[in-house]
Amino acid sequence: MLKTVYVTARDRVRLTEIGQVLLSYGLQDLIRILGLNTLIGRHLKLQAPAENQPQQLRRALEALGPTFVKLGQILATRGDLLDDNWTSELEKLHSNVSTLPWENLCDQISASLGAPPEEVFAEFSTTPLAAASMAQVYRARLHSGEAVVVKVLRPGLEKTINADLRLLAWLAEFIEQQSPELARFQPRQLVRQLSTALHHELDLSHELTNCQHFAQNFQDRPEIVIPRVWPEYSSSLLLVQEFIPGTEPASSGFLTNAGFDGPALAQRGAYAFMQMVFEDRLYHADPHAGNLMAVGDNQVAFIDFGMVGQLSARRRNQLLMMLQSLAARESEGLVNTLIQWSGDGLPDVSLLELAAQDFLDRMGPGELQLGRALMTILAIAREYKLSLPPDLVLLFKALITADGVLHRIDPDFDIIQTLTPFLRKAILKRYGLKESRQRMRKMGMEMIEASEGLPQTLNLLLRRLQNGKLNVDLNATNLSNLTNSLERSALTLAIAIITGAFTLGIAPWLTSSTLTIFGIPIFQSLSVLVVIAGVFLLALRMRK
Repeated sequence: MLKTVYVTARDRVRLTEIGQVLLSYGLQDLIRILGLNTLIGRHLKLQAPAENQPQQLRRALEALGPTFVKLGQILATRGDLLDDNWTSELEKLHSNVSTLPWENLCDQISASLGAPPEEVFAEFSTTPLAAASMAQVYRARLHSGEAVVVKVLRPGLEKTINADLRLLAWLAEFIEQQSPELARFQPRQLVRQLSTALHHELDLSHELTNCQHFAQNFQDRPEIVIPRVWPEYSSSLLLVQEFIPGTEPASSGFLTNAGFDGPALAQRGAYAFMQMVFEDRLYHADPHAGNLMAVGDNQVAFIDFGMVGQLSARRRNQLLMMLQSLAARESEGLVNTLIQWSGDGLPDVSLLELAAQDFLDRMGPGELQLGRALMTILAIAREYKLSLPPDLVLLFKALITADGVLHRIDPDFDIIQTLTPFLRKAILKRYGLKESRQRMRKMGMEMIEASEGLPQTLNLLLRRLQNGKLNVDLNATNLSNLTNSLERSALTLAIAIITGAFTLGIAPWLTSSTLTIFGIPIFQSLSVLVVIAGVFLLALRMRK
């Protein structure tokens, strides 16, 4: 309660402004669902409820500025949470802002460069090439002759964005506490993702580093063009990079008329994106037609590395198995991967298997397109209330976008057929001798590390049991399974105790016996075999 009072008092003006914008677009139902009707003030002017709420939400987010535009862009990727009517509308989000006059930016540009732009550059156009809510872009030419673009952040953004993020963080916590249904959307995790994305965009050095990483990854691939950057002129507020005059892939016919080979471009673009995802595990997260262009001799250029995704090795391997299941039309592998990704969700596995098999059966030979397949997987996740990890949803969105651009370049392009040999190679490498040896070595080291602390842990456990000071926090979600496990453990312990008692009792007599066969002591040999068999049986029971 005190936190609510503090937050609303500190950012009351911004909170009232947000409420007024939402109401002006007829989104009072959204305010009520979020539980904000008692916080934003009753004096706000009500409008008639919006008929097309997805469209009105998009317009409201554009009016609220860069924080909410980025929030909408992230929500547009959440096909596992929102249906197509909302995500398709939020995909249209753009920063609807007017161009800032040159006078508002010239001092910041000069301060970032350390000198006026007319001294640093041989040519500099003060007319913006492009404008967005976070930055403006200008054309320039270096004294060495290279054509460049200069991207500069708009001044005064950080204060407003930080206030918005504070409000959204509080709102996310409030929603998770008040609404179990909305908590499924993981609002706090969503706000953390938004905060990371915005702080990266507020520091252009992140984009510069991304460009350098991609240029290094593709340095041996001349058919892939990554813009060069100039760190000596760049800073957190300004980025100087190569200007690439390319042709946007509006359609295959448009590219053909421009002298390009559509199928060759699609193949090269697909291979480049596979390398990003499966080999480098660093990929362009927004590969729409404006960021992927045809240049030179059927080369593919990637530009704008402000939004980049990373994959862990574990996530990459899970994705490999899922795509392999899609290519082989195996529903079991697809369902197993979805269950791994569902986290704390408890889906009805039988119904999930039926949905996956029905989807694969409806796709005839040659009809399985990656973009449609991933959108169906997101729809299945939404239907069964499986909230997928944000990093995975971002990757799905990037793959869907890339698949759409590749089909625009070449309508007959079959990315699944192109992907299959690449998947086979990646899976063979994953389970090859070298990789398996490395995993076994890592597993062995982890087991050694764990075993070193085991005696101390057991000693502490026994001492607490003796003193009656062992506290157990047990959440028994299935009591019958717990009972069976305890019965098996008790039986195993009884067998071990009885076997040990008899062994200790008869051990002196057995070891003193001189009865032999062919010179082999019988009882001593039998004792060894019994001990080995007992250890083996106990190990089996403990494993179960």
